[in-house]
Amino acid sequence: MTLKSIIKLSVATAIILMASCSREPMPPPEPEVDYITIEQLRAMNAQGITTVDTLVYIQGIITLTPELGNIPAFVAYIQDSTAGICLTVTGNNTFSRDSEVKILCRGVSFTTYNGLLQFGDISIADQTTLVSLTPQALEPETVTISDILSGDFQAEYVKIEAVQFDDPGTYSGENILTDCSDELEVYTRSDANFSSETLPTGNGYIKGVVSEFNGVQLLLRDNTEHGMTGDRCGGAGNVYLTEDFSTLVKYADVSTLTGWKTYPEAGTKTWYGNEVSGRRWVQATAYNSGEASVITWMIAPVIDLTMGTQPYLVFESADGYDNGATMKLLVSTDYDGSATPWNFTWTEKNYNLPASSSSGYSQFASSGEIDLSAYNGGQLWIAWVYDGDTDRTTTWEVDNILVAEK
Repeated sequence: MTLKSIIKLSVATAIILMASCSREPMPPPEPEVDYITIEQLRAMNAQGITTVDTLVYIQGIITLTPELGNIPAFVAYIQDSTAGICLTVTGNNTFSRDSEVKILCRGVSFTTYNGLLQFGDISIADQTTLVSLTPQALEPETVTISDILSGDFQAEYVKIEAVQFDDPGTYSGENILTDCSDELEVYTRSDANFSSETLPTGNGYIKGVVSEFNGVQLLLRDNTEHGMTGDRCGGAGNVYLTEDFSTLVKYADVSTLTGWKTYPEAGTKTWYGNEVSGRRWVQATAYNSGEASVITWMIAPVIDLTMGTQPYLVFESADGYDNGATMKLLVSTDYDGSATPWNFTWTEKNYNLPASSSSGYSQFASSGEIDLSAYNGGQLWIAWVYDGDTDRTTTWEVDNILVAEK
C-alpha cells in the first residue's frame, strides 16, 4: 500500500470515528395507540372486560357536565357518532360542554351504578387531550319515549317530539314526561341553576341526555332546549288556565293579576305574592294578625268549560310553621264574581296535601289531578280559602296552577 493510500484510509477512518462519537442515541418509537368507537368501548364491557388493558383511545363530544349543577361534580357524559357513555372524573372536572376530546383508555375501569354504565376514574390532566372547544355541533338523535325505554340510547343526547309534562311545577325533582301513551321520568337536581324555573305547560319537543337511576330517566342540559308551546295531547288539548305567579310582585295583592280576586271573609288578611331564590308564589297567613278569625278567599279567573270533555285541575301547595290553620279548595257554578263569594254555593274538593312542617316550610307538593268533568257545559269558579286565627297561624302557599284537558 502506498503512503498516499495509507493517508486516505486514515482520514476516512477518523471521519467515521468522529461521526460515530457525535451521534445522539435514537429514542424508542412511540407506542401506537389505536382508536375505538364508544360503541366498541361499551361492547368490551358487555364481553366481560372490567378494566381496559390495551392502548386504545376514544374521541367524542362532551354532552353534559356539572357546569349548571344538574349532575354531580365528578361526572360527565361523552358521545360520538356510534354511542355515548357516562364518565367519572378524578380530581378537578374541567370538561367543557360541547367540546371535543380524546381519552386514553388503558387502565380505566367500568362500573355499573344503579343501572348506569360508567367509565372511570378519568384523570383529565393525564388521560385527555382537547381536540377543539368549538367543534361541529352534535345534533341530538330524534327518538320516542318508547325508544328510550328500550334501553338502546343510554348516555346519548336525544330529542323527543310531541311530548308534554303531566303536571305543572318547577324543574326540580322528578317530573313525568308523556306522549299520551308512554311516560318517562325527567330528573333535575335541586342544585341545578334552573331547578326553580317553571316547567313548560304545552306540547312539543325537548332535548336531554338519557341516563338511568333504578330506571330510565332524562337529564336536561338546561331549561332552554325545548319547544313546548303547542296544544297538549289527549282530549281536546285545551289549556284553560295556567298561572305560575312569576309576574306577581313580592307582597303585592294577588288581585293585581288580571282576573284574580281575593276577599277577606273574616279579619283583614288577603292573598299576596312572595319570592325566595327567584321562585315566586302566592300565599296567605294569619301570622302576626292579632285577629280572632282570619278567613280569606283567593279566586281564579272564571273557567269556561262549555266545550269541556275531561278537564282537570292541578296545582302545588306548601305549608309553613303548621299549627292548625287550613286551606280548602272550593268550586262554584253560581258565583257571580262579586266581593262576597261566601254567599254563593261552593263544593269542596279533596287534594293531596303537602307534608306538614311545624318548625319550618315544607316542600311544594302536587295536588294530583282533580277531575272537573262534572262541570262540563258551563262556567266554573275555583277558590282557595284560608282559615286561621291569632293562634292558628300556618302559612299556606300555592303555585303552578293548571286547568287543562287530559
